[in-house]
Amino acid sequence: MENTFVLSKQIHHERQELCTNRPRYRQGKKLTAVKVYSVVDESQYLLIDKVPAIAVTAELETLCQGFGSIEYLKHLPDYPTEKFCEVFQVKFHTIQSARFAKRKMDDRNFYGGTLHVCYAPELETLNDTRSKLNNRRQEIENKLKAPQNRKHKLLSATSTSAEQVHCPSLVIKEPISDSNAECFTTTEPPNSEESQKVTVAGKQPQPVCEPPKKRIVYHVSSKTPR
Repeated sequence: MENTFVLSKQIHHERQELCTNRPRYRQGKKLTAVKVYSVVDESQYLLIDKVPAIAVTAELETLCQGFGSIEYLKHLPDYPTEKFCEVFQVKFHTIQSARFAKRKMDDRNFYGGTLHVCYAPELETLNDTRSKLNNRRQEIENKLKAPQNRKHKLLSATSTSAEQVHCPSLVIKEPISDSNAECFTTTEPPNSEESQKVTVAGKQPQPVCEPPKKRIVYHVSSKTPR
């Protein structure tokens, strides 16, 4: 449901100067004024300031929907801003979408103007704040469980591979019975007669069949030489 709270300009809505004295290991690739937001500062509600006043509400709504589903987008005509600019209030369904939209839309060029996006946690209701805190608590629990689950999977995979290496007999599922015995050949020298026979379990040895011999007939002429 849309919030009917009348919004006034506050300190955290204003654009702050970029921080240049931050340690190098915390600076990152892009200069920012604020590096980390707490769960209290973040919100599903965003304020989009310095939107050019050229009737681009539909285009702004399309831009917001590209970062996640939104509940509504409302124009704030009484909010103080620069001349020929407008301010909009947007509410996302999830705080993850709002976080992503705030990071991508802030300082973005939009129809000749540079947008300024900030969080508006003062617009939250009691249910919104409760849902935000519960969601944050669940995220922390999942991050704490992830290393333990990864370690458990690694140990189970290592133990399974070790058992297969030291106990290769575990691979055989059924013992070989006499009725299912397969054919095998004797290990006697190849010159012996027994090496030419195939022994099958439960059957008499059969000699190897020899190929048929060809018979050559010579025709002798009955005429005698002169």
